[in-house]
Amino acid sequence: MKKVAVLGPKGTYSDVAKDNYLNSINEEYETIYYPSIIKAINAIDDNTIAIVPFENSLDGFILESLDKMISNKLNVVKQLKLSIDFAFVANVSKIEDVKEVYCQFKSYGQCLDFITSQSFSVIKTESNIESLVRFKEEEKGYGAIIPIHALDKEYPLVIKHISDSKNNETRFFVLNNKGEFNIEYKNDVDASLVITSILDRPGILFDILKRFHDENINLKSILSRPDKTGMGNYNFYIECSLGKNVNRFNKLLHNFVKENEYKVTLLGIYEVL
Repeated sequence: MKKVAVLGPKGTYSDVAKDNYLNSINEEYETIYYPSIIKAINAIDDNTIAIVPFENSLDGFILESLDKMISNKLNVVKQLKLSIDFAFVANVSKIEDVKEVYCQFKSYGQCLDFITSQSFSVIKTESNIESLVRFKEEEKGYGAIIPIHALDKEYPLVIKHISDSKNNETRFFVLNNKGEFNIEYKNDVDASLVITSILDRPGILFDILKRFHDENINLKSILSRPDKTGMGNYNFYIECSLGKNVNRFNKLLHNFVKENEYKVTLLGIYEVL
């Protein structure tokens, strides 16, 4: 049976995204839970896909996902979005009696206003459900920041909706190692690619952006990441909206490649679920 790797334990937002994706394709996959995003991505093989968080509307890109996707030369199959909502729970009835709180490292940045308004210390975890599990094992005086959907019983103290904004979303990528892309798409598509300049010269970023402008391709994101070959060497990670017609995008890629001045890696052309 085919496998899907997700950040565990069961019940994380990655797990919810996985369920949404599998329901949309109506296929059978065995779910394998991993204790970190990096381990879930490293599990990808010819028989295993991964579904990982990629960007949050409040806290930005998950750089672990981005860097691993680039270094492992993985492919984006589809994008999913989830609304995110958090609750604070504690095993004491007064918040001033809370000494330490478990919080997933990206959730910390999404609940920063609430966290900084309190005097407790924060213990960062790899997943929201790990925060809940570790909290349940503690003595009095501990709390946790957990997804609303993970409120599984009554606690002495519960504070709901603690995100810095009500408009909190995370998008997830479905990743594989196949390098296969559709030719025709039923819905609008986005594309992800990495561009690296072979030559070091002034105006490289301007030249890259101008090419997208000339083809009337709408850029959604651009981010520079070190290529890990030496100080000052960077990859440009780029996302763009293509609609249903990818012809202009294919022309753009062709022009980049034929001039032999840039190394271009297409990571995916994908629909948004």
